[in-house]
Amino acid sequence: AGIKYANYPKSEIKNDSGNQKISFQEFGVFVNFPKKLKNDKTIVVNGFGYGFVEASFNNTLFRFDDTNKKLQIFYYQVTLLHQWKEKWNLLVNLKPTLASDFGAKLSGDDFIFQGAITATRKLSSRFKIGGGFAYSARLGTPRIVPLINFHYKKNKHQINALLPLNAKYTYSLLPSNNLELGLKYNLNGGNFNVHSADNSIDKINYSRVNFGVLTNYQINKILRLETYGGFSINRKYNFVDANKNTLKFDSKAAPFFSVGIVLVSPKKN
Repeated sequence: AGIKYANYPKSEIKNDSGNQKISFQEFGVFVNFPKKLKNDKTIVVNGFGYGFVEASFNNTLFRFDDTNKKLQIFYYQVTLLHQWKEKWNLLVNLKPTLASDFGAKLSGDDFIFQGAITATRKLSSRFKIGGGFAYSARLGTPRIVPLINFHYKKNKHQINALLPLNAKYTYSLLPSNNLELGLKYNLNGGNFNVHSADNSIDKINYSRVNFGVLTNYQINKILRLETYGGFSINRKYNFVDANKNTLKFDSKAAPFFSVGIVLVSPKKN
């Protein structure tokens, strides 16, 4: 389980003479329940999550009835992890999601069905590689994304990547390896159904690339503090009206930071 907060301070809109700016604040909570099946080769994880996004922008550029949009996301996900033969692992994830400002009655436009499937092969005690596909809204609009899965671990060095969505390198410190320092890249975004009185805006979707420094500190046996900060680049936004006309714009690169507390139950013998 965990709680996370991210802040994307005001960033100036590109190619705009009015000095328009946009900012985001994001808050999220999640909880996952893993269960190993009797065959001892399959783990099923049931998970629930909630996210809150507040987008702030200058009303002179966009036809909104206020300068702050409050967007929410609810999801349930089930993940199946299966050891297939000795060196192969299969992951299947299904994630039905509601993403909306909930300004009107729920409809099919508020619903997104996301998911992923990957297969990973263990090449050695240090190295694993695999691939698959995801259907995700991380690039703004929901779409199929080919995936490359990569894991490497040697002594205190570790690399985990699910390209093109994320990648991180960490190095463990302190006698008990309670501290991890590293670099992280991730691509994230969202697609939200929204309500406006004049139907001028029907959907908001956005994406960005984050790159920066991460710190993970194991406070005790079950609590971990996670921080991540750096620059957010390639920040793209689309406002879609009821007739599917799209207003596209970007904002300049700007700093960001996030902080979270994660609770992990101790491993059973």
